[in-house]
Amino acid sequence: MNKLKGLLCLVMVMVIWSGCDKDDKEFGDLTLPSELQIVSITDSVGIYDYNFINPEPTDTTYVRYYLQKDSVFLADGSFDKMEVDTVYYEGKTAKLYTLPTILLPKYKNRLYIRLSSNARWTAPTIPFSSERATWIRNAKVGGVGDAIIDYNINPRSSNPNSTVSTRRKVQTQYITTQDSTIMYKLQFSQKSMIEE
Repeated sequence: MNKLKGLLCLVMVMVIWSGCDKDDKEFGDLTLPSELQIVSITDSVGIYDYNFINPEPTDTTYVRYYLQKDSVFLADGSFDKMEVDTVYYEGKTAKLYTLPTILLPKYKNRLYIRLSSNARWTAPTIPFSSERATWIRNAKVGGVGDAIIDYNINPRSSNPNSTVSTRRKVQTQYITTQDSTIMYKLQFSQKSMIEE
């Protein structure tokens, strides 16, 4: 019996010891450039199905700056003043893809945007300020790699006889890679009650 207990203890020690081995590999290959592409945009009622080739990007170069400080001393060695110069330099070049406005039907719906990516990405919640009510809201605000972003779209009115003649205010969504080298600008609007 003691031999069996000793054998079980030895097996447990080996399992725990092998589980403590750490593999310090990073997730993914950090030397690859970031990629992000919108593959398709569809909705839950089959009205909107937009498969497209990415539009031509607008190249944008980030201009960054830092403050360079230099102490100025008088001839007798006493401190006179601190000179501060702003030094500007160009950072990475980013690609901005602007899509045409996505016009959605007037009734309750869900919109799905399928992404293909090899990087971390973010899609901040619409609207950016939480105190404003909105008619469209995304559930997923960030991720890694391929994903589907799900948007909930509220109906125009619960009254079927409503004749609201204006479209919803355009809401803007930016989807960017974590290093901000690829950005998508999407704009959403919703049809008025009399357009359908």
